[in-house]
Amino acid sequence: MAEPVDLFLMENEPREVPAVLTNLSAGGMALVVFAHVSGGSKLKIALDVHGLAGMEFQGRVAWTQYKGEMTTLGVHFDHVPPETVGRISRLAEDFQDCELKISFGLRDVCFRKCTYWELCAKPVKLKD
Repeated sequence: MAEPVDLFLMENEPREVPAVLTNLSAGGMALVVFAHVSGGSKLKIALDVHGLAGMEFQGRVAWTQYKGEMTTLGVHFDHVPPETVGRISRLAEDFQDCELKISFGLRDVCFRKCTYWELCAKPVKLKD
């Protein structure tokens, strides 16, 4: 997964920084941020990802890894409504189910009702 997100560092004045979502779970996410971000920083994240478009999350930086002016970081969400937990969990389960089937060498792993369908860029994805 590599999806752009709207990321705001909630400092004295909220500051938007470019970021890419690389992993998502009901409890948090991993991001690549094109700025230096300190551990423990408060964040607001707006998603425009299929199935979660328009959702906003607030959280704190749980871990960081720096490379030049870029930061890979983990975010721990402050609160996620139960409905949103369910949506994220279904996306993650469908993604993991697909990965498992591929690892076993199965050919028919893809189906159009998969909640991860719109985000999928795997070579095994069915052609429209």
